[in-house]
Amino acid sequence: MVEPQDRTVAQQLLGLDPATTYRPVDVRRRAAPPPPGTTDVACEHVVLVTADGEVPCWLLTPEHPRNVAVVAVHQHGGEFDRGKSEVAGIAGAPHLAYGLRAARAGAVVVCPDLEGFEERRRGWTADPSADEKLDAFHRVAQGGCLQAQHTRDVAVVTSWLQEEVGPGTRLGIVGHSLGGQVALFSLAFDPRLQAGVVSCGAATVASLVRDRIPHNPAWFVPGLLPAGDLPALAATLRDQRVLVTAGAADPLFPADGVREVLDAFAPGVCTPFLFDGGHEVTEEVTAAAVEFLLAP
Repeated sequence: MVEPQDRTVAQQLLGLDPATTYRPVDVRRRAAPPPPGTTDVACEHVVLVTADGEVPCWLLTPEHPRNVAVVAVHQHGGEFDRGKSEVAGIAGAPHLAYGLRAARAGAVVVCPDLEGFEERRRGWTADPSADEKLDAFHRVAQGGCLQAQHTRDVAVVTSWLQEEVGPGTRLGIVGHSLGGQVALFSLAFDPRLQAGVVSCGAATVASLVRDRIPHNPAWFVPGLLPAGDLPALAATLRDQRVLVTAGAADPLFPADGVREVLDAFAPGVCTPFLFDGGHEVTEEVTAAAVEFLLAP
């Protein structure tokens, strides 16, 4: 197991201030139709205005809310026209609507667009993938990285969500693929997130580099490997609960790299959910994720 490390490892790597300093300077919201086929969840379109941009979100409020609020982060998959709407069950693949599933189980759920997706598409060229890479390169040249932007945006969402639901509500995060990656970084960065589900989003970057596996550019945080890679971040988690799901045949996340991350968590922090499958969200994974997030 990786030796315990200071809680600020993620903060230092990403070049960010403490998580609580990131909050919206303005909020715009309007009522919206509920997700198709849903009658027990209210929906709002919320725009969180920050000092350097806007974070559009869907807010899903169950008819009978429980004492849980969740940030649901979308996947990548090269689907730049889909972001928050897929996890909210408004568009895209139904099996990826884990945000809506959590809301129907009683959680207040906010689904944000990450930089480059849906309402936040850059539109610099006709190729959104090229735009993403160019954006990542520019950030590195300026001393930052794209993962820092994603993590900071989630911290803004978390600050607003905490105020929205009030004190005493447990905060969590869930995401698949890119969303799982962002969830893991956010858990390491922001102790306000008490529980998290990382779906097919945890392996050492060293294993990705070794096997020449192409990934989204936010994975490659300057200085991450010398600092101990993803296991160093996992080792900082202490008072949080994390469910990590991984498919045995996932071509994007080598099994030995996944195991290194799992082994780095302190005892009692991580619950592994390993299944015979690939890079996917199965019904069993979704059910386990929702149960985990809603557990007292």
